Amino acid sequence: MARSAFAANTLRAWKADWEIFADFCREHHVQSLPAAGQTVRDFVFDCTHQKKPATIRRYVSTIGRAHRAAQVKDPTATETVKLALKEMGRSVPSRQIQARGLVWSEIAQFLEFDVRNLRDIRDRAVVAVAYDTMCRREELVNLRIEDIEEAADGSGSVLIRRSKTDTAGEGATAYLSRLTMRLVATWLSASQLKSGPVFARVVGSNGVGDPLTAQIVTAVLRKVGQWIGLAEEEWKKISGHSCRVGAAQDLLALNIDMASVMQAGRWKDTRMPMRYGERVLAARGGMARAAKEQGRG
Repeated sequence: MARSAFAANTLRAWKADWEIFADFCREHHVQSLPAAGQTVRDFVFDCTHQKKPATIRRYVSTIGRAHRAAQVKDPTATETVKLALKEMGRSVPSRQIQARGLVWSEIAQFLEFDVRNLRDIRDRAVVAVAYDTMCRREELVNLRIEDIEEAADGSGSVLIRRSKTDTAGEGATAYLSRLTMRLVATWLSASQLKSGPVFARVVGSNGVGDPLTAQIVTAVLRKVGQWIGLAEEEWKKISGHSCRVGAAQDLLALNIDMASVMQAGRWKDTRMPMRYGERVLAARGGMARAAKEQGRG
C-alpha cells in the first residue's frame, strides 16, 4: 500500500532509516520490532554524536511508522522517547546548515560566458529554469516539454505536475521569463528534443541520452559557482536547492510581499522563505531602520 501512496524517494529514505535502526539493535542485541521505548531512547543518544537533530527526528518518525504499519505498540509515542527528544533538543544545536543561495547577479554572470558545446547550452537553460520556477531538483528533472506554454510577450509558464508538498499531484504553474524561454528554446532546438522531459544528459560532445538526474542538477549548479570564481569552500556549499534559496533571497531583497514569495516557491507557510531570507530581512528590519534614523547605521 505504501508503494502506491508515497513517492519512491520517500520509500527509499524510510528503508535507509530503518536499516540504521536495525543495525543499532543487532549491535546491542535488542529487538527492533517491536522495540522498547528504552531502545529507541538509547538509539537517539547514540546518534547525537554523529547526526543532526533533524536527521534523528526523522529516524524516530520512521521507527514509529514501521511499528504502526506492523500494528504493534509504537515506542516513539512513549514518554521515554518524547523526553529523549526534548533532552536532545536542549543539549544539541538544532540549526541546520543552509545551502548557499545562487542569486540572480551570480547567475547572470554565468550566462555571460561563451557557449562551447551542447552541455553548456543545456546548463544555461537548467540554471535559468531552476531560478525562475524555484524548483527543487527532483521537480526540475521531471518538467516536460509539452507542459511549457509561451505567452504573447515571449514569457512563458510551465506546469509542475508534482512536488514534495503536492503529494496529491494537483500541480502548480510556474513563471518563465523571456530570457529563460529563449534559453530553453535554444536547448530544445540544439538537442532536437520534441517531447518528454525538458532536460536530458549530454553524451560525448553533442549526443543526447537519458533524462537528467537530480544528482547532475547539483553538479550543474556547482559549475556556476566554479565558473564565476567562488572560493572552493563556497561553491561546495551549493546544492540542488541553491537557486530556490537565491531566488527567495532576491525576492525578499526586492521587497516582494511574503504572499507572492510563498506563491512563487509553492510554500504553505512562511517558515522556510523567512529562513532562507533571514539576513535580508534582518538588514531591513526594525532595528536596522532604527540604526539609520539614529545615525548609527
